[in-house]
Amino acid sequence: MGWSSSAHAAETGISVQGSASTAVADANALGVDWVRRFADWNALEPSAPGVYSSSAISELDDLVSRAHAAKKKITLTVLGAPTWANGSSDARVAPRDPAQYATFIGRLAARYRGRVQSWEVWNEPDEPEFWHGTPASPASYAPLLKASYTAIKAADPAAQVVAGPLTGNNYDFVEGLYGQGAGGSFDAVGVHTDTACGINPPSVFYYEDGRVGRFSFLGFREVHAVMAAHGDGGKPITMSEMGWSTTTTRCDRGKWAGQKDAGVNEATQAAFLSQAYHCLAGYPYMTTGIWFSTRDGGAAETELNRYGLLRWNGTRRGSWAAMEQVATKGDQLTNSCGDLEPPTIKIIAPTSATQFEDQIFISASGHDVDSGLKSLQFYLNGKAVAGASVKNDELLERTLSTESLPYGPVTVKVRAIDSAGATTYSDVVVNKIRMSTLPPQKTALAFKVTGKAATKTISGRLTVPGTQLIPTGKVLVRWQLYKRKHWVTKRAEWFWVSKYARWKSSAAPFKFTQKLKAKGRWRASATYSASRPFTKASAVKTVRIR
Repeated sequence: MGWSSSAHAAETGISVQGSASTAVADANALGVDWVRRFADWNALEPSAPGVYSSSAISELDDLVSRAHAAKKKITLTVLGAPTWANGSSDARVAPRDPAQYATFIGRLAARYRGRVQSWEVWNEPDEPEFWHGTPASPASYAPLLKASYTAIKAADPAAQVVAGPLTGNNYDFVEGLYGQGAGGSFDAVGVHTDTACGINPPSVFYYEDGRVGRFSFLGFREVHAVMAAHGDGGKPITMSEMGWSTTTTRCDRGKWAGQKDAGVNEATQAAFLSQAYHCLAGYPYMTTGIWFSTRDGGAAETELNRYGLLRWNGTRRGSWAAMEQVATKGDQLTNSCGDLEPPTIKIIAPTSATQFEDQIFISASGHDVDSGLKSLQFYLNGKAVAGASVKNDELLERTLSTESLPYGPVTVKVRAIDSAGATTYSDVVVNKIRMSTLPPQKTALAFKVTGKAATKTISGRLTVPGTQLIPTGKVLVRWQLYKRKHWVTKRAEWFWVSKYARWKSSAAPFKFTQKLKAKGRWRASATYSASRPFTKASAVKTVRIR
């Protein structure tokens, strides 16, 4: 399914930092539905289990109280392990015992029961940037998720437990969680699309092995596809971080480090924000879109410091107004989001009734409404045999040798790719037979002559009327000039002299274009000299060149 307009709109939100009063004031000014904040376990419970840092817990209490009073929904992202839990001074090393993390997050869920609506279990556990100590894998993360789900639900059954959030739209990681038996241990999957130095609009995407790429904004479609395949299509996906940096620096991290800019200009950031919520509106399972972040992260000109709706000096970027409009007035855009519909294919030949032996003729075209067709590829029994770049509705025709194919059913497959990379296939099953075992088959030759002035084209085909047989052999196509010869007796005699000739496959329509360089009467002829079981056939037409 592709994008379609609907009454659904993902709820808006902001990822906040700084004082609780400022964070909630920003949320109120923007009119967003959600506030999201990191809750660092290592800062909240630094010395021993159950012993809170009074300053850290007071700050978190203040945020929850103010946001709840302002009728804002709250997401808390709980990450970072204290030294007593992981044996390391590095807070991103996962705890040795998942139960200790689960006890902590369960205690917070009880403390904020009915006021914190959503809990994210760690942050981006699928990549080494946030998950240290053990491989950032489903096998490492699943025990933490399972234990946390049980603890949170025991403390606040109505709270949402989020798997992840993940780096990009990491559908392979989600598949891995199901493989670890964690499918029953989350209410939603979280994804982050403010990754990989994104500079493309949300409607632009790429493919990886036939699937929308992980680091495409629209890659959440593949996350949903994995969930649906496991019976969880009704569960939501929360995009708890989305954003575009306005830095003027080059990308210095990830796959594209040093290869592209790390940010966009401020007007583009604002436009992409509006487009992003418009894109989310087409997918009812995308329930939340949270912008990262409200304010710039620092004075230094870096990618990560320039995602804010507010500049480092506190002044508003254009993206602030864009967010305010989406949050208070809803999605105002009407265009589609992403050309995700694959092209259509029309196979002209062969048909399911076609029978052949040494050659087969394939004719097909494709069409894509949005981005236009890019290419067609032909396959015989799964092997690519021909292909070319083509435009919408342009025929691709090839006559192919089939001598290496076994007798019996043969699958002719056509693949079409549009300019956005969307791919589709269509196939027809035909039959390779031994023609010599058939009784005599009467053939027919027909052609037409077209063209202007002296340049003429012979176009025709050899057929076996009443059948879908493809004849074997070749057709001789000729241009002959009517000439006069003088004998010794001075008696003139006229006869046809062959001037131009081509051999054409009998398996396909033939075409022969030639400039006839002499004036006079010309004869176009096509001759098929029988190839068992097919009878011979011929046809002629005359034209005059003046």
